[in-house]
Amino acid sequence: MRIDLSKINKKDIEQLLLEKEMNIASAQGLFDYCFYTRDNPCNNNDVLDYLELNLSNKEDKYFYDSRIKPAIKQINADTYNDNYYRIHIKPKEYKDKNYQLTYLKMNPYQCFPYDDILIDDNFIEVSQIGYFNENFPYLAVIKDDVVWMSTDPNEINTMDSSIKKAKGNVLAFGLGLGYFLIMSASKEEVSSVTIVEKDPEIIKIFKKHILPLFEYKEKITIIEDDAFKFAKGDLNKYNYLFIDIWHNPEDGLPMYLKFKKILKGKNIVTDYWLEKSILAMYRRCLLTVIEESLMGYTDKNYKTVENEYDTIINDLYFKTKDRTFSSLKEIKEILQDNALLKLI
Repeated sequence: MRIDLSKINKKDIEQLLLEKEMNIASAQGLFDYCFYTRDNPCNNNDVLDYLELNLSNKEDKYFYDSRIKPAIKQINADTYNDNYYRIHIKPKEYKDKNYQLTYLKMNPYQCFPYDDILIDDNFIEVSQIGYFNENFPYLAVIKDDVVWMSTDPNEINTMDSSIKKAKGNVLAFGLGLGYFLIMSASKEEVSSVTIVEKDPEIIKIFKKHILPLFEYKEKITIIEDDAFKFAKGDLNKYNYLFIDIWHNPEDGLPMYLKFKKILKGKNIVTDYWLEKSILAMYRRCLLTVIEESLMGYTDKNYKTVENEYDTIINDLYFKTKDRTFSSLKEIKEILQDNALLKLI
């Protein structure tokens, strides 16, 4: 990659790179703040103190105004009162040596991510953080004292658009608590839902404690298999595919790229859980390549890898090494979602 600094103001590129660092800092800071509010109900001043922001400082104020202030808002719990899953799927609690099926709750003024991120034209990422003013119960599976899967507002909101698109014969990778499966199968436009899940314990919990509560069982098929292996087979009988086998965008990006490679050329409409956030992670990797280009990195700097993200960055370097950018507009164009998908 060559950046023609005789035609591009270096400060403009440096601002893009600074925005990336602020995106990372705000996402981590708000994630940590959500944990803090489990025991310390949030208020407007708390987040400033927690993140150690001083609004009389120009940089701090910009960081707060662009990423923190627009991120946090109160959510109306009544929004979820008519949700099919929450109304009909109320299993009894269950526990074995590995998993626990139980009910958790959001406490009043406890912050939590409630939807995928928002991104503006300058690639500023805004986490969507919500809180209720009352208790909000939800179903969850716990493994080794860690919430493994749940039907919290984030799960509901981030799957909503995919559930609306599901029709015909639906295929999904990742069972979880069956939220996508049940919400899709309850639609008239959906003829069948096939779920591929490799964890037999999760399948057992779902079949024993959740599936009996669902009225359209005849639409559902559960296959115990590896998603990547299954994806390499014939998918022609399916009309729609939804993929959700990762816990967050960070561990999702490598798997997302692997699926993109496997599914290339297959004629099936596909959606990926948290795709906007995953592409934001990919964009950050490309911005790292841009930054290293300014630092004079060459082929020899991309010969070794220590983790999956090194592999992604190295691949991006070799995909873009022969490109020359002569304007800020050209740089911004390659950072757009459609251009990132072409690189992928």
